[in-house]
Amino acid sequence: MSTLPRTPRRLAALALGLTALLTAPVVPAAASTATAPVARSVAAAPVVANPGNQVDYQYDGAHLQISATDGTTPYSWSAVNLPLGASINASTGLITGLLRGSGTRTVTVTATDAAGASGSTTFTWRVIRDACPRC
Repeated sequence: MSTLPRTPRRLAALALGLTALLTAPVVPAAASTATAPVARSVAAAPVVANPGNQVDYQYDGAHLQISATDGTTPYSWSAVNLPLGASINASTGLITGLLRGSGTRTVTVTATDAAGASGSTTFTWRVIRDACPRC
């Protein structure tokens, strides 16, 4: 079974190659030297995996690991619009906490790599208010 790189990675590699080509210095033929131009490599930005939409009950404990690929590790994690009581560990990307509020939120999680490049993903998190949370 042959495994080929995913199309987005091919496009990212093509874009990086074009960027390197377009940013290479232009040297007139008369002024060229015996050394060949050096291609600069640019690392791809992190790609954050989407965990899918989440549904939990109010007062449930959250435990959601977010992951990323590409980029330069280590990553620094942040999240916007988490349900009340939830927080993200900036070093590991683990979202934990006791979900206190109810409702649906659109959450955005961002990974910033060691080179300063960032990638993010967005999903919804619905917290359902249980009619009898301690029955």
